[in-house]
Amino acid sequence: ASPANAGAAELADELTAKFGRSSLTVSTAEEPCSSDSRASRRRSSVLRRSAPRRAGDATHMLLYLNEHTFVSDERLAEQVKQAREDRLKIVMAHEHDPDKGGC
Repeated sequence: ASPANAGAAELADELTAKFGRSSLTVSTAEEPCSSDSRASRRRSSVLRRSAPRRAGDATHMLLYLNEHTFVSDERLAEQVKQAREDRLKIVMAHEHDPDKGGC
C-alpha cells in the first residue's frame, strides 16, 4: 500500500486477513526498485495476483478515501495518475467512520 495513502496499509492488512494471502498479495511503494521513477510509482499499486510475482505485476491499486486522502501527501495524486496510465484497476474504499476521517 502506498505510504502516501494514509490508512491504505491497514485496509490492505484487513483484506488480506479476511481473504487470505493465497488470493491476494500486498505490495508497497517502499519495495526496492530500479532508479526509474515510473517503476517506483508503479509499486504503489497494492493488490497483485497470487504470489510469487514481481512488484511490477500489480493488477489493482487500492485507494483508501477519507477527508485527508489528497491533502496529506501530494505523491498520491501522481501515483493514481501512473496507475491510470498503466491501466490498472483502481479499487476505491470510501471510509464512512467519522473517527477515521470518513466523509
